[in-house]
Amino acid sequence: MHAAYALALLNRHDLPAAERELKSELASSPGSLMGKLGVARLHVEQGTADRAGKIIEEIWNTDPGFLRANIALFNRGLSQSKRSELQHLLEAERATGQVSEQIVALFRSGLASEGVADGSQSSNPTVNIHGGARSSRSSNAAMSYRHGRYGACAESLSARLRLLQPNEVRLLTWCAYFTGRYRNAFDAASKLAVNPGTQTEGLYWETKSAQKLAAEALARASEMDPTSPKLHILLGDIARQRKSFPDAEREYRKALALQPDDTGALFGLSLALLADDQINEAFDVAQAALQNNASDPELNAVMGEILCARREFLQAEPYLVKSLNTKPEYVAHVHALLGRVYAQTDRTQQAIAELKLALPDDKDGTLHYQIARLYLKVGDRDSAKKAFEVSKRLRVEGLNRAAVALQQGEDDSESR
Repeated sequence: MHAAYALALLNRHDLPAAERELKSELASSPGSLMGKLGVARLHVEQGTADRAGKIIEEIWNTDPGFLRANIALFNRGLSQSKRSELQHLLEAERATGQVSEQIVALFRSGLASEGVADGSQSSNPTVNIHGGARSSRSSNAAMSYRHGRYGACAESLSARLRLLQPNEVRLLTWCAYFTGRYRNAFDAASKLAVNPGTQTEGLYWETKSAQKLAAEALARASEMDPTSPKLHILLGDIARQRKSFPDAEREYRKALALQPDDTGALFGLSLALLADDQINEAFDVAQAALQNNASDPELNAVMGEILCARREFLQAEPYLVKSLNTKPEYVAHVHALLGRVYAQTDRTQQAIAELKLALPDDKDGTLHYQIARLYLKVGDRDSAKKAFEVSKRLRVEGLNRAAVALQQGEDDSESR
């Protein structure tokens, strides 16, 4: 949980707090690969990519499956410039033999593995549920887990799933999930789910594993039918919701190569580029899309957001007004953007009115903080105090949700 919380803090660029959490993680669990992955990410954020490279090599040598399965988690929220800096360092270290070609290729693609085959049947002696073989294997699996060798842990337990005790099934679930063996994790979680004492935990891990398996199934379907724009758009949407923006961009561009005027692909690509801080590129895509779809509310919404990111607030306003009839899930975000436009153009009361409409969608306290500042500007201190209090509470709740989700390599952030 310390490592998960640290990753949530890193995505918010709170580096000192993230560093404290990572120290706590590794103090209590020195072999935690998630903790080490967080430290590597911290070094990249701090501008010491050379130190990150050494840790990444250490993680790879300990459990390559873990790094493959969690590369997207490492990249999530990392700026394009930082990713490029790390990639250049890894390329240079590969040339001198300090880093393997496999690591460089993994970070070059930025993709998690499309699935790791379940462990083969063990060649160890036949298990005697009353004898020492099972006890030895269980001890070895626990030792492997403590030292971050999750693949070895899953390998030693998966072949005898039916004979495992609940604590062993739980261990198998963790090890299999963290090393990308989602079929093993799903099967183990299913066994947890039928036990009343572990039912909730089992259902949780079943859901997490099923999500991963579903994404892999979609990827395989795309490979089998690479001429389907819809599949590429769907894969792009999944990657964007997980904040794997380079992956999302690749999928949307594949869809556009097949169907250049597809509005869904253009909309998704604009959002992915914008979220990845490629603002000018996002502007060009949205502008080209609007030439043939001038009244499309979603495209108008994304153009308004792009112009807000460029601080061109007056230019953004007509696009946002035109997008108020967008899909229900986007309406609150449009009101929030209009609130920002009005606040930046000295129309404080209008800004407050728009932000009020957006407040029910406030996930992390940002909107309540903004409206509190506006209340202070008009002299309404009581409303400002209440909004600040709600902002603080939502911020803490948002960090807790992010930490829980990130512990499993997911982010609960929704698409815009």
